[in-house]
Amino acid sequence: MDSAYLKENVGPALTAAMTAMIVEQPKDSVEFVGNYLLAYVEREQGKKEVAEKFAKADAVAKAAAEAKEVAAAEAVAAAEEAAKPLPDQVELATELASTTEVAELFPRLVELIKAGSGASSVYLGVKDAEAGTETATISFVAGTAGSDMEGKVLMGAAPDAEEPVDEGVSFGVFKALEPVEGEEEEAAEEEEGGEPKPPKGPEYPTEFVVKNVVREPAVKFYGIPKLGSYVALPVRYDSCLHADGVEIVPPAEPAEDAPPAEEGAPPPAPTTKPKMVSKEVLVGMHTMGQSGRTFSAEQLAFAKEWTGKLSEALGRAELALWEEEVGKTDAKVASDEETKALFADLKQQEESKLQEAIDSLGEAATDDEKAYKTLEFKFQSATAALQQIKEKVVEIKTYRMVPKPEPVRILQTMLYSLDIAQDTFIEPATKKVNWEKMRKIFDVELMENKLAYYEPADESIDYPKYARVEALKELLGEITAETAAETMPPLYVAILEWVLKAIELREAAVAKREKEAEAEAAAAEE
Repeated sequence: MDSAYLKENVGPALTAAMTAMIVEQPKDSVEFVGNYLLAYVEREQGKKEVAEKFAKADAVAKAAAEAKEVAAAEAVAAAEEAAKPLPDQVELATELASTTEVAELFPRLVELIKAGSGASSVYLGVKDAEAGTETATISFVAGTAGSDMEGKVLMGAAPDAEEPVDEGVSFGVFKALEPVEGEEEEAAEEEEGGEPKPPKGPEYPTEFVVKNVVREPAVKFYGIPKLGSYVALPVRYDSCLHADGVEIVPPAEPAEDAPPAEEGAPPPAPTTKPKMVSKEVLVGMHTMGQSGRTFSAEQLAFAKEWTGKLSEALGRAELALWEEEVGKTDAKVASDEETKALFADLKQQEESKLQEAIDSLGEAATDDEKAYKTLEFKFQSATAALQQIKEKVVEIKTYRMVPKPEPVRILQTMLYSLDIAQDTFIEPATKKVNWEKMRKIFDVELMENKLAYYEPADESIDYPKYARVEALKELLGEITAETAAETMPPLYVAILEWVLKAIELREAAVAKREKEAEAEAAAAEE
């Protein structure tokens, strides 16, 4: 047992020491063996440490390889997950590609862009201004939950401002890029055949990025500034639902070798086509409150993909609505003829009934009383006429193409007279009519509750400044019943007559009350 223990534990060391001693044959054999054994111990410990280090290195390398495999698997899983559409993504894309009510999708769109980009907030604003003539504004119409941006307005610099105005960074995305030096010469080059190339249109930024909003003095804050980045993305599309959206195209001249038209054949009729103007929308998003994080290239690409879809949707929807509305032209012409015939008949009836109303006052009636009765009767007749064509008035809410400015002003005076608040359909920043808001007011309730019970002579009505008689007359300006009858559809003529009769009756009622008050005061003095 003891010999086995010695052989196993010290045998190799002693064997090596004795072998070395025999080879070296030192003078002091015991000292040599002792030193050899000490050196042997150091060598064995070194080997053990080296082995442990190699073992640790192998373990680290193995762990790193396993971690790499796990990371690769996670990356594949993350890529597969990222490739999956976000909730509502497929449905929203389908609806954008088919609906004509694109604005109704704005809230869902900004929420989707927020989810796909990791933004703190995303909001959508509509830019408004006629190029070079007015101060540009961006009115925000949709925002993600908690952004508190809906209803906010960003004002741009006036085009005639004498000094430069800090208008905010978002307007930068709508400004044309300066042409690169040398492009002018390139544009002047001729194509093959000697024909000049068509001029290049202005180019605009595809995005406007602010990496740190706190360090950018031009950034406008609607809340407490926080570290983060901001990106403005433009959405441009061709709009045809404006007041001049229908362009008349005269028939083409017949070719020289074309056969002559048959005798009695009607001449070729002109056609119509949409007249496009460029409209601009802003999608803004930021990462404020995320420790200064900036958007990645993938997140920007995601947002730009959806602003591109929005641009296509807006242009397609407007064209579809334009085609639908222009397709109703023949039906509107027939409807207008019916309305004209109806009004002509009502006018004849009004003349006979007016005399009956005046006669009902009796022989003792004064001229002032007869004049007031006349105005009162004519207003009631104008109201009855509108009630006769109530369906046509309510149909205004289906008009998607903005009417000409004069009819819009007529509708505006009607709504003001009926105590419809200005901010219901007037944009506060631009003071312009928002047609999408205005048209929706013309419903059955307006006709049956507002119009039917409106009494211009009611002195209890407290008209706001914009609805007072002087303001309504100023708003109508040069529009008269005669000019309207010559240039406008009969529906607007009927509404104008109602407005004018209401204004006349309001003025007469005020004059009547003043005269009665003077008479009472004179009687009291006697």
